[in-house]
Amino acid sequence: MGIDECQHQFRDRRWNCTTYNDTDVFGKVLDLKTREKAYIYAVSSAGVMFAVTTACAKGELHICDCDEKVRSQDTKGGFIWGGCSHNVAFGDRFTREFVDSNENRFNDEGLMNLWNNNAGRKAIRTSMKLLCKCHGVSGSCSAKICWKTMTGFRNIGSQLKDKFDGASRVIHHDKKHRLKPMDRYQKKPNKKDLVYLQESPDFCSSNTTIGSLGTQGRACNKTSYGLDGCSLMCCGRGYQTTLITVVEDCNCKFVWCCNVVCDECIKREERHICN
Repeated sequence: MGIDECQHQFRDRRWNCTTYNDTDVFGKVLDLKTREKAYIYAVSSAGVMFAVTTACAKGELHICDCDEKVRSQDTKGGFIWGGCSHNVAFGDRFTREFVDSNENRFNDEGLMNLWNNNAGRKAIRTSMKLLCKCHGVSGSCSAKICWKTMTGFRNIGSQLKDKFDGASRVIHHDKKHRLKPMDRYQKKPNKKDLVYLQESPDFCSSNTTIGSLGTQGRACNKTSYGLDGCSLMCCGRGYQTTLITVVEDCNCKFVWCCNVVCDECIKREERHICN
């Protein structure tokens, strides 16, 4: 889940969360203490928590169940607790024990990883929402049954992407074994923020040492001024434009019973590829 979400969120960036067919998965990029590593750890930790919590709610794990403690919260007559509230407390605890167990709490990299793992879990806990169903005659909603559920994982990935863009660079306080802002005038990051220790490379050129494949051959958006635009994606090297033929289904109609019949439409599209 974490890998898929990372690749979706960074599909239009120079670093597009590349994975490799070996045990390293993300390759040498994890050797650097950058914001890319921060996002990978956060979204992976969130993915474990999300999967475990979902499995608890579905009854697929015998060691956990729905969250019953939430029913003690006063609803002030607005609704009645019911259904299966997601047990994020168990998911958080399990993930903390599973994901954090190998990290060294006394060096800078370990502290960075632990911080970002926790930020991923925080994104889920702070995004819980109330889901309700009405019961009554003719939709009168005489009884409103509600439970707490996690938001969709795409939303979690998007939140962490925003945290990636606003991540804080920190340094290790040796005596107290804590992370603190690199600049004393910099805002102190909170537990929901991502932190990193090293600036990222530009990922423009292929460099196996840092896990960069470069952007040569990547598609870019000619009309965009953003990070997916040809100017930034191609790192000033220029791009080539080709015309391709695309065949798509169109004018689809439902024919009784029970087929969908479509025409084939042919159109020409421009593709822009980085030099």
